[in-house]
Amino acid sequence: MAQKKIVYDAIIVGSGAAGGVAAHVLVNQGLNVLLLEIGPKWDRNTQFHTEHSWPYEMPFRGLGKPGQYDGLWKVSAYTEHLYVHPYKEPYGRAPGTDFHWTRVHAVGGRTNTWARVSLRMSEWDMKPKSLQDGAGEDWPISYEELAPYYDKAEDLMGVFGTREGLAVTPDGNYHAPTPPPRCGEAHLIKGGKKAGIPVIPIRKAMLLKNRDTGAACHFCGDCDYGCQTASRFSTLDAIIPKLSGKKNFTLRTGAAVHRVLLDPKTGKARGVEFIDTKNRLTYEAHAKTVVIGAGAMASTRILLNSKTRHHENGLANASGALGHYLMDNFKAGFVSGFLPNLKAAQIFNDDGAGGGHVYIPRHTNIPGGRKIPVLRGWQYQPGSGSGAYPGYAKRVAGFGSALKKEVRELNPSRVSLAGFGECLPYFDNYCEIDPTGLKDKYGIPQLRFHAKWHDNELKMAELMYDTAEEILRAAGAEIAPYNRNVPPPPGDATHEVGTARMGDDPKTSVLNKFNQAHEVKNLFVVDGASFVSCPEKNCTLSIAAVSWRASEYLAEELRRGSL
Repeated sequence: MAQKKIVYDAIIVGSGAAGGVAAHVLVNQGLNVLLLEIGPKWDRNTQFHTEHSWPYEMPFRGLGKPGQYDGLWKVSAYTEHLYVHPYKEPYGRAPGTDFHWTRVHAVGGRTNTWARVSLRMSEWDMKPKSLQDGAGEDWPISYEELAPYYDKAEDLMGVFGTREGLAVTPDGNYHAPTPPPRCGEAHLIKGGKKAGIPVIPIRKAMLLKNRDTGAACHFCGDCDYGCQTASRFSTLDAIIPKLSGKKNFTLRTGAAVHRVLLDPKTGKARGVEFIDTKNRLTYEAHAKTVVIGAGAMASTRILLNSKTRHHENGLANASGALGHYLMDNFKAGFVSGFLPNLKAAQIFNDDGAGGGHVYIPRHTNIPGGRKIPVLRGWQYQPGSGSGAYPGYAKRVAGFGSALKKEVRELNPSRVSLAGFGECLPYFDNYCEIDPTGLKDKYGIPQLRFHAKWHDNELKMAELMYDTAEEILRAAGAEIAPYNRNVPPPPGDATHEVGTARMGDDPKTSVLNKFNQAHEVKNLFVVDGASFVSCPEKNCTLSIAAVSWRASEYLAEELRRGSL
């Protein structure tokens, strides 16, 4: 059934880092915008289980019934009401494939629970084929072209950091310096100097000063469960409240968009079709332009489901690249240890934002860095200090009071590294509409994934473990026993990108340099699907910058009558 015929200037699908930023730009440019979100709008004061819920206060001590959360590292008793449970709402995985697709269906998307690490890509990251090693493809834009939008995104998001002058991780527009390193992190900095590997202050989208969008962080440390004070950036807190009430902005929640509508005469997009998640009826919404920013996988799914007689393999897929070159950072080098001179030290709340205060940037295969026998490189995100739930206790020998004493003495001395490596783009890592007919609970055809790590990633993982041990030993740490497991499957880092990549050649790419579909000029894909490479950096800041740039271009083209 068709709703009342209103023709908006732009329809935006998705309200996270991509769609939310697009809404911010387009509404403030004066466009009449409809923002469609599949999930509800949460009240952060009641939705998030943060700060003060101890395991012993929850059924099954927060672990759930036996087997309830097996294999799910993000979904737990603390977060099951936030994430789409993959066992209850499954997606397809081809034989021999494992893939972790993390979905948050709510206004703000995954910005409600993200780790907040905000790193700029370098010129090397955007031109890897020509400036690095000949592998993959270059982005059709340069770092210089994207830098002004990094500035704008960092200002909006409230990113803190320090200017270090490292080409591998360009400096940004910071609202405050990073809090001082914790005791264990200070040891890591010294260890890094001994090993010849820089350890620098981290950069995060987190308020250290009060703003009109949120309060300064009070260091509760439960950022992964949401934020009741709006201290860490989310579009739910920082963007939507400022747009709500404007005459040229409409938010519709519970709208499961499943295809783009085309005008048969012009071949242009004329709107979208969506299912109301409450009444299960189908509606149309119409606009002069359509902006898809639902997250790389969800956006690609919409395009694949939008096939027509003239777009038999999915909308904007004449190149055959749609769905392909699926990338994600892979996780390895997870090594921890204990610093002898911090054992049994007094435990106190180190001032500073939740999570680590330092970061170890890529140091391999760059000018002045180490040369290694694989392509590209990785970063580490360290952790240190006392935790409310000392998970290492399960690996400490002993029983009773002696065990408790040992755990308490170890708690302040623990230090750890977590590595994130670059995945190369491979055509055979891809997603498609599930050929078995699998559908979601709204009857929309679901994705099936084909993805695995290749030799370069697996060889790099071993080097990541070696270097993690080297840094910890140089810092004076005693390495805790651990297993060198195969990296978790693609998707586990929740940095998945690349399935509708941009490029200058319509024969090998889906979008042009402004995130505009080659085949449908009033259709834009502004999220991580557009990425050409997946460097070791966390991707959210780059998604926001790319979306901002594309949205400014869209607004100008619409004013000129070119769309």
